[in-house]
Amino acid sequence: MRQGRLIATGAMLAFCLFALWQSLLLSLTDRLGPGPGFFPFWLALIGAALAVALLIVTLREPRNPETDATPVLPRGPGAARWFAIIGSLAAVTVAMEFIGFRLAMLVFNAGLVIALGERRWWLIALFAVLGSFGVHYVFTTWLDVLLPDGRLWT
Repeated sequence: MRQGRLIATGAMLAFCLFALWQSLLLSLTDRLGPGPGFFPFWLALIGAALAVALLIVTLREPRNPETDATPVLPRGPGAARWFAIIGSLAAVTVAMEFIGFRLAMLVFNAGLVIALGERRWWLIALFAVLGSFGVHYVFTTWLDVLLPDGRLWT
């Protein structure tokens, strides 16, 4: 378990440092206040600080031979579920270009909740609709962030 936490924390630290570097290429302020690099800068800085703190805690904890022998990646049915979720995430990324954010995320969210073990149809439907159409509405209407509409909606 310790090895997995070290790998995940190291990857998170590398990602946060990359995001921090990229955010510094943008303006942190403009004439109206925070610029386009303001929030990415602070989020990356906070994420990097938390990753360093978790690395320190993980390195300071004593080694436990029982938990250290635990494999980093899942095996058996857990591994199949994990790879199915990663594969469907890649597929939904490609599908967004053609069918748009709303429909792609509707199918992905429903499949994700089912893959995680939920069987109540009304809860699956609620999560799928709110996670697709609801998120699209919030981002496009309230936050003025463009999400892919795909070729079906245009």
